[in-house]
Amino acid sequence: MAPALAVGALTLAVRPPAQGRSSGVRLDLPGACLLAVALACLVRTLVEIPETGWTAATALGLAAVAATGGAFAWHERRATSPLVPSSVLRSATVASALGILVAASASLFGALFVGTYFLQDVLALDPLQSGLRVLPLAVTMVLGAPVCAVLLRRWGLRGTAVAGMALLALGILLLSQLGRAPASPAISGCFLVLGAGFSAVMVTGTAVVVHHASVDTAGVAGGLQQTAMNVGPALGVAAATMLMTLTAPAGRPYGDGPHWTADAFASAMGPALMALAAVAVIGALPAARLPGRTAPVLHGHQR
Repeated sequence: MAPALAVGALTLAVRPPAQGRSSGVRLDLPGACLLAVALACLVRTLVEIPETGWTAATALGLAAVAATGGAFAWHERRATSPLVPSSVLRSATVASALGILVAASASLFGALFVGTYFLQDVLALDPLQSGLRVLPLAVTMVLGAPVCAVLLRRWGLRGTAVAGMALLALGILLLSQLGRAPASPAISGCFLVLGAGFSAVMVTGTAVVVHHASVDTAGVAGGLQQTAMNVGPALGVAAATMLMTLTAPAGRPYGDGPHWTADAFASAMGPALMALAAVAVIGALPAARLPGRTAPVLHGHQR
């Protein structure tokens, strides 16, 4: 660890000589801080609502989200080098892809959060047994990437994105219908469908960012894609936590200890997963703004 830190410190300390003229683009630190505070307040409030209810603290948290979010939007409109350039968001194609990625990652990771506890707490499977049942998700995501490339050529961005979000919603709905003693193939089948849907969405989102962002904003669009893929899971897990606690049977959320009872968790799992499936369905709406099969793909140009 110490040698790695030393090398990193030397790398930061030694700066190469400036070459050419500076572009004048600077990191928007105030915008980054406002966005981070808004997201932190939102996640914190979503997690606290089930435990404390609607109190002054939760109301203050929502007010903080609104205030910092509004301040971020106001700052971005006036900043010389905004964190999110307006030219990127003015592209309906890129903005729609980012919205789809947030919804898809939120619904998937929220479902994985719930599914992990279902496998280990309700079905009493050990981590190895749980991992083997979830393995089809990873396999499908890897094998689905080249298949999705073919689908993009045949169906276009719009058709592939809609199909991916539909599969994602279907997988979550199937997971919500599992009983207290489901067969292993049924569990693995749910995760297989989830992996196929998310793979299609990821490939489509990446294709949009690569081919439909202008040369000047390609780096920003790629950064926004990664941001969407980090914000979505955080919101999905926070929403899943809130929904699970709110839908737990009254007086039976925790049993005799700090953990959920199997009956309480099984009862709360279905409504929470159905809500996450609805997020996937809503996330498919921006796909209608993506180009169809006949639209040409132009690398490095904004559509």
